Amino acid sequence: MKNPEPITLCAPGKINLLLRITARRQDGFHELVSLFHAVPRVADTITMTAVEPEGLRMCCNVPDIPVDSGNLVVKAVELFCERMGIAPAWQIGLLKNIPAAAGMGGGSSDAGTVLRFLNRRYPGMSKEDLISLADEIGSDVPFFLEPGDAVVRGTGEILENLELLPPIPLLAVFPAFPVRAAWAYRHLQKMTPAEQAEHEIAELIKAWRQCDWEKTAALCANDLETALFAKFPLLNDLKKQLTGNGALCVHVSGSGPVLFAVFSDRKKLEYAAACCRNAVNTDAGIRVMEC
Repeated sequence: MKNPEPITLCAPGKINLLLRITARRQDGFHELVSLFHAVPRVADTITMTAVEPEGLRMCCNVPDIPVDSGNLVVKAVELFCERMGIAPAWQIGLLKNIPAAAGMGGGSSDAGTVLRFLNRRYPGMSKEDLISLADEIGSDVPFFLEPGDAVVRGTGEILENLELLPPIPLLAVFPAFPVRAAWAYRHLQKMTPAEQAEHEIAELIKAWRQCDWEKTAALCANDLETALFAKFPLLNDLKKQLTGNGALCVHVSGSGPVLFAVFSDRKKLEYAAACCRNAVNTDAGIRVMEC
């Protein structure tokens, strides 16, 4: 039997333009209110190839990324097939471009993208059950079932998808070291009242719709970033570099350490990106990514 052609999937990263932690639950998880923005220009590539005999095999271009059930993609395939009563029969290739443990949701996006593909391939699971399954895999995974722009609440499972918003002049800088989400949450220094977070979200979306980038930038925030800026001096250096070249704001995305910067227009963004690339040590792995 001739081997089928691989199916190529694009798994976009995300930026948390606003991340407010509003409570810590008894089970140890945190309640949040966040504005997720998908960034397709920074994306992983996944290839899915049906195989015979049945089985599940995975490879990745990054040696440190697990290719067993410790990878969210493998976990997603295993759980989906188990719930649907089918045997997995896939060779999966993962080409990583989203930095790992960086606050851009790379692993979650990979898992959500594969779940979306499998749900089309083997229809029958309700939307509610698919979201529940995604949440079981990871808090950010439900967002990547329909990546775009969304207000995210709860632990990540409550989604309010937003209508198409205008492109935002956004630059991301990866400082070439990982930060585990557990560390960032363990060192959380303050939380934000839910009422305040909801007001900020509403104002931020309003400013974004109006393309008021100065007000948009002023409303961006992250409750997790205080500990990261205190722990990692490089983040402060990168922030100074970006603000010195026109950034309206610079914040950590998610649990970090990726920094994002908002600009008043694309021309200033491109100028800042060029300056930043010239100033940073790219040999050390620091990446400047236009979103």
